[in-house]
Amino acid sequence: MNDSTPLNAESVAQYLLDHPDFLTHHPEVLDHLVLPHESGEAVSLIERQVDQLRARNEKQASQLNQIIKVAGENEVLMTRLHELTLELMTIGDLAAFFDRLAEVLQDEFEADVLNISLFGREVNAGESTPLFNVDPEDPDLQALRPQLDKGETSCGRLNRNKLDALFRSRAQWVQSTALVPIDDQGFLAIGSSDPARFYPGMGTLFLDLLAQVIRTRLALEVPEQQRRSA
Repeated sequence: MNDSTPLNAESVAQYLLDHPDFLTHHPEVLDHLVLPHESGEAVSLIERQVDQLRARNEKQASQLNQIIKVAGENEVLMTRLHELTLELMTIGDLAAFFDRLAEVLQDEFEADVLNISLFGREVNAGESTPLFNVDPEDPDLQALRPQLDKGETSCGRLNRNKLDALFRSRAQWVQSTALVPIDDQGFLAIGSSDPARFYPGMGTLFLDLLAQVIRTRLALEVPEQQRRSA
């Protein structure tokens, strides 16, 4: 700070930031500082600093607890995914594979509506399994292309056109959706009547890895037409 620098609150604050030991060399200044407390009482600079440190530590502790909680939840999910992968990959029949997959998705994610769509592949799953053979060039799916082409799960609320394409007559009940691409093999769509169930930014690692399991299982299955021509 020099004579040409205008003296104002910002310049004083910057000077103190640049010289953090100023009050150590000029302790007499402390006698004239007034730091009103929220209650209206004056407090010392040290008391104010202690309060700030305490508040900062509480915030950091809260953030650490949140990280630990998320890590614990992820560990549970990964253990469940490992168990599920072992279970699914031992199911020899592809229809039975998707029957079990539908049960798991409905149980694990409390799905109100479910859509498992495969591109150009017919699988005779059980009547209660929402498994469909769809044309990837179906005009109804074009509105979903930006999300499907991302190659990763997207969550949130969809407009009515997209909901109709995914859930047909049951679209009216869906308030939030998780859309899971399976590369060029198809996709999963999980619908919930709870608008807060699936939201942008939520963790999707479990579903992304599950899509890889499905893709691997489909790759093991030789299509009927290839068997006939072999």
